[in-house]
Amino acid sequence: MGDVRVEPTQFLSEGEIVRGHFLIPDRQGPFPGVCKFHGLPGSSKQTEGIARELAESGFMVLTFDFRGFRASQGLFSLENEIQDAGNAVNHLLSHREVQGDSVAVYGASFGAVVGVATAASDSRVGALVLRAPIYDTEEMFGPDRVHAIEAFLENIDEGQMHGLDCEVTRRMIIKRLTRQAPLFNPMRLIGQLSPRPLLIVAGDQDRVIDLAGVIRLYETARTPKRLEIVKGADHRLTDAEAAREVNRIIIEWLLASHPCCGQRKR
Repeated sequence: MGDVRVEPTQFLSEGEIVRGHFLIPDRQGPFPGVCKFHGLPGSSKQTEGIARELAESGFMVLTFDFRGFRASQGLFSLENEIQDAGNAVNHLLSHREVQGDSVAVYGASFGAVVGVATAASDSRVGALVLRAPIYDTEEMFGPDRVHAIEAFLENIDEGQMHGLDCEVTRRMIIKRLTRQAPLFNPMRLIGQLSPRPLLIVAGDQDRVIDLAGVIRLYETARTPKRLEIVKGADHRLTDAEAAREVNRIIIEWLLASHPCCGQRKR
């Protein structure tokens, strides 16, 4: 473990500003790169937790707010997030301190949907970590789920997601989500990741994401793949011991599976 430099950064995505941070080990690089994709809406503390621990372990991490969230411009849509993800990979790989020509992606909850879709179409994603992944967007965000989506959006804190205070905008966001959900369903895309390695981490106390569905996603994926079910872990990792175990599993797996880790002196 070591010190970490946190540097504000931003990049353009379809003409709108996406804001975030680089977390860089405070020693001589270059470093294997990791893009972190947050959930819906995800935490406002994007430079803490797993992002900081990854940087302390020798990875250079790009964490950011997708368009429509917090410091970034624009409005949320699944398609926008996938565009943002590709631009984030570009941004990370263009940094002078990142190593190689491929990165790993870490996606949590809804960020896992974006991670799978990005990896399926971008060979520069050399390894993929999914934590508590939304596994079937058609099942969770189909047209028959509009009322559930509305109720979910009503519970998002003010300032976390743009446009929710306007009924017209909120309905547009929901309509886009239900229309785009079938196009980027992880259940249909995850088979395209192989032969790049995949890690899925789930908790046995997650009451948001059904464990049986996560297992179904894992079984749909091709090798190489690994599934870890962590005892005591809920969706938000509120149990400190379970959170430590989840982070340990992810970091150790990335140290062994990141395409650039074998190239550096360790």
